[in-house]
Amino acid sequence: MKIVVSDPIFLPGEYRERLENLGELEVYEKIPSSTREFIDRVKDADIVITGRYGFSKEAFNASRNLRMVSVWQTGYDHIDIKTATEKGIVVSNVPDYAFDSVAEMVFALTLNLMRKVHVADSRLREGKFDWRDYIGNQLMGKIIGVVGTGSIGGRVIQIAHGFNMNVLSVTGHPSEEKAKKLRVKFVDLDTLLAESDIVTLHVPLTPATEKMIGARELAKMKKSAILINTARGKVVDEAALVEALKKKEIRGAGLDVFEKEPLPANDPLTELENVVLTPHIAFLSEESLEECTHVCVENVERFVAGRPQNIVNPEAIASSRLP
Repeated sequence: MKIVVSDPIFLPGEYRERLENLGELEVYEKIPSSTREFIDRVKDADIVITGRYGFSKEAFNASRNLRMVSVWQTGYDHIDIKTATEKGIVVSNVPDYAFDSVAEMVFALTLNLMRKVHVADSRLREGKFDWRDYIGNQLMGKIIGVVGTGSIGGRVIQIAHGFNMNVLSVTGHPSEEKAKKLRVKFVDLDTLLAESDIVTLHVPLTPATEKMIGARELAKMKKSAILINTARGKVVDEAALVEALKKKEIRGAGLDVFEKEPLPANDPLTELENVVLTPHIAFLSEESLEECTHVCVENVERFVAGRPQNIVNPEAIASSRLP
């Protein structure tokens, strides 16, 4: 059995050994420069562990022996699930990991923007020390609007209460019991946008959520509000956000994800001072990396043992070639 790690992931020696015990292991430490290079890496593999690069229809069609893909993250919108399923290729992911890390990053971005930390840091390095340039706002008493109340959104709500914030939320399944448990007020999206001082997004990328925050939605936000996106880049209409930020229609944005990744060096977002940008690292803590790799490798081990877990396309099981 040939196992290929197709692009960079966190893979300490302990986990390499576990994979080597299952078969021939080939590990790539650099991101493929093209689809052709990616296909060359995976075309003979029985099992592929893939990180952020994704797995296209073309790559699935070129893979002669492929039986399983283990995705080294929760999201799998960069994997052609339809083609995988048609070919009986099982795809597993790592559900519900790093929600503490991502939730904490929400507040790292929020506090940075509210207290102008990034601006103060860059100007201080230029010799500017006038405190009057950096007057910001505290979080206590502010309204945070949390879009999505899954594992990450729920943790964001818990932390917000620690700052004595008031919480509004949009969820697909509101109930009085859930509102009481989370200590939130469930509202519709328009109300949340209009009343929140901070809007933070915690929804998966689906046809229903793609560009759910566009020009119309940004226009409903307070001019003093900030937008935080640690979900998926395409949940926000980036062009509309750039315009809103340039015209100061909202106060700022903290973005860890983008419509196109890596973010181009000349992207308009990089020219704006009222934005804090990070390169899709909200999940990135030692604790979350360990957890992700543990589950990702376990997914492979369980598949090889004939007991697959964390499957995102269960329909593929019927025609899959389990060991």
